[in-house]
Amino acid sequence: MFQLGLPAMRHLVPLRFLAMVGHFLATLVFIFSRKDNIIVALKFDYTSDELNDADQTMIAASMLIVGCFVIEAFGFFAGFTMFSPALALLHTTCHVTGGILLSLIVIEKAHYNYVWFVFGFFSALPACCELGALSDTLCLRNMRW
Repeated sequence: MFQLGLPAMRHLVPLRFLAMVGHFLATLVFIFSRKDNIIVALKFDYTSDELNDADQTMIAASMLIVGCFVIEAFGFFAGFTMFSPALALLHTTCHVTGGILLSLIVIEKAHYNYVWFVFGFFSALPACCELGALSDTLCLRNMRW
């Protein structure tokens, strides 16, 4: 693992927090405007069943993204991964990119299935890394601080 100096680490913790909050706000905006993305993606003469299926898909994606945020926030605020430079860089990169892409999906009214790609790469990946770091700390007693 690489080492970052104290000045660089001093900036990574607040940057990670701000990136996580920005991605969470973009997720909330997506949750409240998901109907627009669904209606634009459906064919012109859609049925109520098609609308309900697409809405259930988006609710599932939104709840999975929020679940990933809960995992990441627990690890961050409990102090398990707050000062890990590698995880801070990964989380910052994924949250900034995920927040931007979710915002573009809302603004451009893109197809609602694009959210699954954002979830997989920019929400599930950091959550899995967070779970790995949590299990490393809790099960193996490998303290990072």
